Amino acid sequence: MNIHQVCVSYLHEHDRFLVRINTRGEEEIRLWFTRRLTLGLLPILEKASSEQISRQSSPLNLATPLEEQRQRMLDSFTREAAAYNGDYQTPYREEPVELPLGAEPLLVTEVKMTALPTGELQLDLLEKLADEVRNLQIKMDAQLTHGLVSLLNQGLSNSNWLETEIAIAVKVNTPKSLPGQDAMETLEADKPRYLN
Repeated sequence: MNIHQVCVSYLHEHDRFLVRINTRGEEEIRLWFTRRLTLGLLPILEKASSEQISRQSSPLNLATPLEEQRQRMLDSFTREAAAYNGDYQTPYREEPVELPLGAEPLLVTEVKMTALPTGELQLDLLEKLADEVRNLQIKMDAQLTHGLVSLLNQGLSNSNWLETEIAIAVKVNTPKSLPGQDAMETLEADKPRYLN
């Protein structure tokens, strides 16, 4: 799969991330990332991204001529800069030609991660629900891994998943006048209740 674009959107009504991946073959893959999965996966992805970038750098041999050392350092810096400089300005292409996994996003319940000898990171994304198993395998270079980490971190700030207290307003409907109840108790009953 030749990945062209990745989009991460927080959908409040689902309390999940919808991850959409456009390929150069004009296909779109749709994935659900839950809060539990995202908060567990993100630190591991960040570490893998750092390792990918450091693996791209070849160690310097002090016996190597100074000019060659400078060129290697410059090449290493260029590769690292490329990993950090994703294109976040181009709008995501909204109309895919094909949906190989179907219109219903794959609910990712398990992720297997493998560092490949090529320097790429392979993600096996699995949906294990009852008797059905759907899966997707993605290979990501350092730039794509870093881009996914950045998009997930931006999504975290939109989702408020890292807030310590998440309040949900619940309106309690009670009769306006109950025998033996004063007006203050009736007003208190009409206030929204918050579950923390």
